[in-house]
Amino acid sequence: MKIFCYFVEPASYTLDLAKNVYDKNKIDYCFIKSNTLVKSNSKSNKEMLSEMSIFDKIRFIIKIFKENNMIIVNGYNNYPFILTFILNIFSLNKRFVATESDTQLQIPANPIKRFVKWIYLSIIFRNKYVLGFSGGNDSHKDLFRHYGMEEKRIFLMPMMVDNSKFYQKNKVLPEVFSFLYVGRLVKHKNIEELIKVFKSRFSTLNAELRIVGGGEEEEYLRDKYQTKKVKFLGKKFTEELVEEFQKASCFVCPSIFEPWGLVVNEALSAGVPVIATKEVGASFDLINGKETGCVATNMTEFGEYMVELFNNPKKLLVFSKNGSDLMQNKWNYNFYTNCLNKSIDKVKKWQ
Repeated sequence: MKIFCYFVEPASYTLDLAKNVYDKNKIDYCFIKSNTLVKSNSKSNKEMLSEMSIFDKIRFIIKIFKENNMIIVNGYNNYPFILTFILNIFSLNKRFVATESDTQLQIPANPIKRFVKWIYLSIIFRNKYVLGFSGGNDSHKDLFRHYGMEEKRIFLMPMMVDNSKFYQKNKVLPEVFSFLYVGRLVKHKNIEELIKVFKSRFSTLNAELRIVGGGEEEEYLRDKYQTKKVKFLGKKFTEELVEEFQKASCFVCPSIFEPWGLVVNEALSAGVPVIATKEVGASFDLINGKETGCVATNMTEFGEYMVELFNNPKKLLVFSKNGSDLMQNKWNYNFYTNCLNKSIDKVKKWQ
């Protein structure tokens, strides 16, 4: 059976996934976009659809449709998926089209948007040749269920980074307790509230908040909050980023909306316990019930967890070991490969 995958962009985690799973299993792929915000030292010689003319894009997608039995697309609202879906409707020789998504179930408040979304996703997800590749087990799967996809066509396809880049054999806690944030500095990441919580609870304690990343709120936040205890470090990549994770005491993810949060994977792989809000998609699979960190329902509780881990180094180290073990022994590329093979085996039976 021939399989092809459309990745969105050649981001570092995408290239690592392609190398460690798709290349090893001889599954061909390309990228929809040629640019990415998540830099990597690696390069790819695969096709970039964004560099093609509109006619070449259409010809390429038709060619891939004709040559493959199963087509995987990252997302469900991009033109490779939409065109592939339409081709499948009018084709006598049906293909299975899998949409791989890290989107959680969210019902739009606006009635018009809610209706349009329901119409579009119901048409797609109720089609018996469409598979749902869910990044997590909770609201990520609920997205497919809510819009009518049969349970047998929903598969876990775990959100993944190259854990081995972040591993460290012996976690050593720094002298100054270091809370680490890594990500874009934009409104929904809730950085300002995190800083306020930190300042209110740790102004006289031996702790610091290290903020890695850039974005539209960077200048405002720097000007208003930067001190010796609240440090803005700018963007960091590859080895510098790994070093930040490895020397942190605790990772904080205060987002009010986060489809998944691959930084949670990275932190746990480095043996760094995580405090996240319940809105962070990764919290269900990687934190809840795993003793790898804490999940807060609001920022008051978030601050309480920060104080709790600051005052309890034994618990911190237990969480550290549990997190590292989870990523090394469970949530890794072998797990992803097994999930992918499970879906492929099902498709072979359905053909």
